Amino acid sequence: MNKIFLGLTLFILFVLGSVYGILFTKPGNNIVASYIEDTVNEQQKDVKLKVNDFTLTFNTINFDAVISDNSIINISGDLQLLAKKADLKYDINIKDLSKLQALIKQKLNGSFSTSGTFKGDASLAVVAGIASIAKGEAKYNVNLENFEPSNIDFTMNNVKIDELLYTVDQAKFAKGDLSIVAKIKNAKVGQLDGTITSSVKNGKVINEIANKQFNQNINVPITFKSNTNAVLSKNLITSKTDFISSLATLNTVKSIVELPSGKITSDYLLKVPNLSKLESIIGTKLNGSLSTSGDVVINKGIIKADGKTDIFDSLSKYSIKLANGKAEYIKANISDAKIEKLLYLINQPKMATGKINIDANIKSADVSNLDGLITTTITNGKVINSVVNKEFKQKLKKTITFKGDINTTLAKTQAISKANILSSLASIDVNKAVFDIKTATLNSDYLVKVSDLSKLYDVTQTKMRGKMDLNGDIKSSANSLLVRGNSKLLGGALDFILKDDNFNANVNGVQVKQLTHMMYYPEVFDSTSKLKLDYNLLSKKGKLTGNLIQGHFLQNDFSSLINQFAKFNLTREIYDTVDINSDINNLVLKTIVKMKSKNTQIDVTKSILDLEKTFVDANVKAQIRKLNLDFDIKGNTKSPKIKLNTKDLFKNKINDKINKKLGDKLKDKLGDEGAKDLLNNFKSLF
Repeated sequence: MNKIFLGLTLFILFVLGSVYGILFTKPGNNIVASYIEDTVNEQQKDVKLKVNDFTLTFNTINFDAVISDNSIINISGDLQLLAKKADLKYDINIKDLSKLQALIKQKLNGSFSTSGTFKGDASLAVVAGIASIAKGEAKYNVNLENFEPSNIDFTMNNVKIDELLYTVDQAKFAKGDLSIVAKIKNAKVGQLDGTITSSVKNGKVINEIANKQFNQNINVPITFKSNTNAVLSKNLITSKTDFISSLATLNTVKSIVELPSGKITSDYLLKVPNLSKLESIIGTKLNGSLSTSGDVVINKGIIKADGKTDIFDSLSKYSIKLANGKAEYIKANISDAKIEKLLYLINQPKMATGKINIDANIKSADVSNLDGLITTTITNGKVINSVVNKEFKQKLKKTITFKGDINTTLAKTQAISKANILSSLASIDVNKAVFDIKTATLNSDYLVKVSDLSKLYDVTQTKMRGKMDLNGDIKSSANSLLVRGNSKLLGGALDFILKDDNFNANVNGVQVKQLTHMMYYPEVFDSTSKLKLDYNLLSKKGKLTGNLIQGHFLQNDFSSLINQFAKFNLTREIYDTVDINSDINNLVLKTIVKMKSKNTQIDVTKSILDLEKTFVDANVKAQIRKLNLDFDIKGNTKSPKIKLNTKDLFKNKINDKINKKLGDKLKDKLGDEGAKDLLNNFKSLF
């Protein structure tokens, strides 16, 4: 028995001696130091740990190491292993954080240093120290209960935001000073108790870097500051935030973060006092201001927002759901929005007033699978003549009012609309307009009804009467435009095609008498028309060609003048075809007309018609049987003056009398050839 006890005693002493030899002697310390080095260095190859000194006794410890020759770790002080008590000092100085990437599995930049003390035992210990990071300083004091933080005091002052971004491996797209003060009595989730305040001063966006990093084109200075006050309670963080920038302000009175789920619930108030400052960011020029407020919930990548806004001076409400950054549904009700405010917002002239109501229920806002309905109503619309006249070089005088209804159905990638716009000038009906969002193409029908053409005078500056319906279709894409139309007009038909800048029209069967009556022009001629117009809207040049078929002159000043001098009833002549050929330059037509009947031939060899000035200047040469007449027609197209060139008329009459009085007598004496030569020589005197 004694031998067994003695042997067991010797074995225990051997083990204790071995442990002491390994842990508390110089050779043993060297073994532990080598083990630490090998363990760290074998796990990765890019970071090398070198332990310069490891000394562990029953009462003290000293650990001095270098990481990759530029980072220093030093821990020293009193250590009582059996009592689990320590009174240590530590000093950590990392000059280049990027060299630790392989060790910490995170890319960091810059430098970091901290120093402080660790005092206490397993049940209660205090860690206190200072740190330097991102060119700022921090102080901390942490109480540990059973090695878990129970009380935290943390202060960080004037950390440079650009350097902090660099530290966490982000571009330096902003600068400013960040300060944080945290006083946490309990840091355990479920038992949280404390406060955290933070502030940003002198914030400024670095445009050159932000533009490159986020593919923007910011060209205005953007400054910002903020204040946040957070209260920690049980498993909640409740905060109040004021963010103020040179572009907008964002305020939250109560934002709640639920831990550990991460769900965020918050109110918000966003104000943009000057939307024009956003142009370089959003790529569109906007005017005016915007204010919106509401509540938002963020949970597991899903964002739901409900709010209201005063956009367009309206009373508007909305509800939006975003999932993974994409809109799932949008519900909006815009009530009594002002048209003039809408035009001003989108940087258009305030050419009209009125109100717009929009009710949108978009069940799916995925552009590949749209589903929803948008109803738009326009009321009390009124055109502001002075603005339209200035912007579009018009001469509007009478009041133009309008109203309308538009119903849009969203399906897959398309917005399909039905519209009815009624104005004091005309009505426009669209039965089906299809806009494909993915291809940016539009296909639509249309019907324009003008019940009284006289109401178009201010727009066309042409006096007209009667009515007209015009229907057709529109096809539009990013690179092309095609508009087709037709109308049953004055006993005939008008068909046209507008393809980009080229306008082509055909007029068939239109009665000229009815047309001149409609246009308040003198009713000179009646026939059936067959005309073709080719016109380029960009160059404002084109040609008008065609024929007037089975025509005849009407009783008017021109036919009366012919009857007076030629003793001939021009209205009885039938012209099988009248050839018309016009060159158009802007609104000026230079026209040649050729017409021939059994007894007459009439040519307009020089004609200028200015549609803008309603002015005509034409020369008409007429051969009535053997009588030649020459007319000048000049003046306002409504009542031009007709002037007969009498020289040719008198010459014709003298020639007739000479032929009658002398012809037969001279033939008897001189023969046919001799009489003819003498008569010609005699006529040449006149």
